[in-house]
Amino acid sequence: AGTSFDIDAVGTRLSSPSANRSTAMKVYAIKGNDGEPGYLKQSMKLPKSWAAKPLLEVLELFCATYNKKFPDSPISKDDHHFERPRGSTLFPDDQVGAALTDYCDVWVVPGAVKYKGPPPGTAAALEAEENRLRAEAEAEAARRTAEEEAKLAAEGKLKDQWRVKVKCVELDRGGMDVKSQYKVGDAVQVTIEPHATVGMLSNRIGLIVGSHPKHQFIYHPRDPEAVLDPLAKLKDVMSEKVVLLLHIRMPDTRKVIEELSDDEGVVGEEGPFPDAPVEGECVDVAKRDKLMEECATNPTLENLSACLACGGAAASTLCKRAQLLLKAQRPRAAALDASAALALNPDSARAYKIRGRARRLAGDYEGAAADFGQAQRIDFDPDVRPDLVYCSTRSAKIRAIKLAEEHNAALDAAKAEGEAQ
Repeated sequence: AGTSFDIDAVGTRLSSPSANRSTAMKVYAIKGNDGEPGYLKQSMKLPKSWAAKPLLEVLELFCATYNKKFPDSPISKDDHHFERPRGSTLFPDDQVGAALTDYCDVWVVPGAVKYKGPPPGTAAALEAEENRLRAEAEAEAARRTAEEEAKLAAEGKLKDQWRVKVKCVELDRGGMDVKSQYKVGDAVQVTIEPHATVGMLSNRIGLIVGSHPKHQFIYHPRDPEAVLDPLAKLKDVMSEKVVLLLHIRMPDTRKVIEELSDDEGVVGEEGPFPDAPVEGECVDVAKRDKLMEECATNPTLENLSACLACGGAAASTLCKRAQLLLKAQRPRAAALDASAALALNPDSARAYKIRGRARRLAGDYEGAAADFGQAQRIDFDPDVRPDLVYCSTRSAKIRAIKLAEEHNAALDAAKAEGEAQ
């Protein structure tokens, strides 16, 4: 069971459908296990404006949709939480943009989570702590600078401002599109007090070149290997005539591409496909009945094909031939017969299982997972679960690898375009 919707009913609709497609984040919220009662995999498009919202609002929307689909077993945001990956808790006050990524799976799991703030040990917690310490250090440096300025002003010794030049020797924006004409070799001049800190200089440079201070690395030309301490005062590390060196490096946002193991069960080339069943009613019922009797005692591929050539094919006959084709390592031909059987009987769990196994042997894991899942919904079979789990997992890995490759290719293209300009 699955559904999808765009979150726009609470005042977050974007300006146009095209804008929504270009900025929305698509995630999959999953409750339960595929094939089990109460299972739901819901596609949700979250607008860009939701990046700063807490996960609790996304969970609340999921619960509302789930309760409409399963009114007899409602769930609440107060007694459920998100996990990503499964077993790793996300917290209600985590921000959507920090906790989720495009096309990710997130599981809805029973159990209330009361913790407030980023989970300890996560990247969000480490970044929050780093930002807190940086802010405290900068605030302390600013306080000391203000005290010194006041002291110098009282003594009439307040020095004039410096005009500090900074030359860019490295510019790596990590593929980001930044509206700035600043390029390697350019120099900027910043008017600043000599007792200001290197961090304060970075803040002013950032406004000019469009770069966050944490992505800037400033060096003195006499030691181009040692980054100047952001808390150091300019007058202590340089003179006004020195031209500092600026390196701008964005963090590596390339995604790690997971290696996909070989599937030794996949069948390569196979023999010729058998003749398709004749459409329409049977024109020689007696001949067909005789062939059906032969198939009952000797269900060979030749007998079943001859029976299907008479017309008026039955879904059960198609399934029998599909099973023989599977045994003969001809999964693609088997999938065609299973599809033909489903055209005659859309509720045939047997046909879905056969086609699922055929697609799995042909390397179509996404299609196989869909077929196994539908077979389980029609008639649950515990023996099918291992195949369903394997195909679902492998399909998700293939999809993740494809998305990672596309993401990295887009970064490489953007970086090459920036270097060309």
